[in-house]
Amino acid sequence: MLKDQIDKLEMNEHKQIYSIIKKLSPQVTKTQNGVLVSTDTLDDDTLTEVERYVLFCLDQRKRMDDDMKTRKTYERMM
Repeated sequence: MLKDQIDKLEMNEHKQIYSIIKKLSPQVTKTQNGVLVSTDTLDDDTLTEVERYVLFCLDQRKRMDDDMKTRKTYERMM
């Protein structure tokens, strides 16, 4: 589910998602606790763009983790 994937992201990535939503669908509500977005009001293009960004972030995180594991393996070999 998209919400679960978004919850895994860092604060700066959340800010980028907010920028995407605000750019494509400016119907957001700011509160002291954050930003509220009704997904019912988001069009398909906005949801698609957010989903693409989330998948990109998660993919990059996985690649970085894999790279770190590879580096540690090589460090142990030396």
